[in-house]
Amino acid sequence: MKLISIVVPMFNEEEMAPLFIKAISEVFANIPNYDYEIVAVNDGSKDNTLNILLEEQEKNNKIVIVNLSRNFGHEPALFAGLKTAKGDAVIPMDADLQDPPEVIPELIKKWEEGYQVVNARRVSRKEDSFLKRKTAGMFYDWSDKISNKVKVPQNVANFRLIDRRPLDEILEFGEKNRVFRIQVPYVGFKVCEVLFSRPKRAKGVSKYNPKSMFSLAISSTISLTVRPLEWSIGICIFLAVICGLSWISQATFFVLKLTNVLNIGELNLWFWLIINVLLTVGFLILFVIAILSQYVAKNTIETLARPAVIIDEVIRK
Repeated sequence: MKLISIVVPMFNEEEMAPLFIKAISEVFANIPNYDYEIVAVNDGSKDNTLNILLEEQEKNNKIVIVNLSRNFGHEPALFAGLKTAKGDAVIPMDADLQDPPEVIPELIKKWEEGYQVVNARRVSRKEDSFLKRKTAGMFYDWSDKISNKVKVPQNVANFRLIDRRPLDEILEFGEKNRVFRIQVPYVGFKVCEVLFSRPKRAKGVSKYNPKSMFSLAISSTISLTVRPLEWSIGICIFLAVICGLSWISQATFFVLKLTNVLNIGELNLWFWLIINVLLTVGFLILFVIAILSQYVAKNTIETLARPAVIIDEVIRK
């Protein structure tokens, strides 16, 4: 009997934890010839999430609890769960039930057909706020433009089925700055997708704030490509041209002033124009430095070689 591992990071999900476990158990009760485990990763929750998971485990021995030493964030927590999972295939999900458990049989069906990665793609984002829809659209458009040979599927987050073969390849990656939705398309293999509509969160509030989404976008870009570094070279060339033109303009107006071709008023106008140009150049220089600093920062983290996540204990029944 094949084993399916459901990996779910949880941070302060005391309201959703019992609902999630119940929903997964009901789905697998109607899937014959498959066993399952729920790898619930407690990502340093400050509420009663861990105790609730322990209580649920007493009633359901399919639950594996991965308790982290502190809060590491969604991606590291997901990695801890993926490392712990023993399934022939793994399905990462969010605890808020916005990744519908009802889609799991469709994912498994495609896997049975021979696909090694089955992406769950959202057909719409109408339940999201206007800001989230716009920023998500910008993220996927940006990823598509810079991705080069690695094509990131649109409107596909972590929710998908991944076979043990590509998963083992991902787990071998040495990077600390892990972004699962970038790593999966990187390894390739035989891929298909299943469409689904994302419902609203059943209870509680999302822990993914704008700061987290911005951090994810930066991490995704850096892990996906070095193309922004290549763009910075072009920006530097552009800045050099602007600076050259600025100096030529200043020299020209100085000569014209000496020959009394321009009066003082005109000189003042051009003076402020040049100041504005120099300010623009300064801003662009800072922009290039910002790009470089992000790559340097992430590379510093990789060089330190600290573990991406620390597991305090794994609790099985």
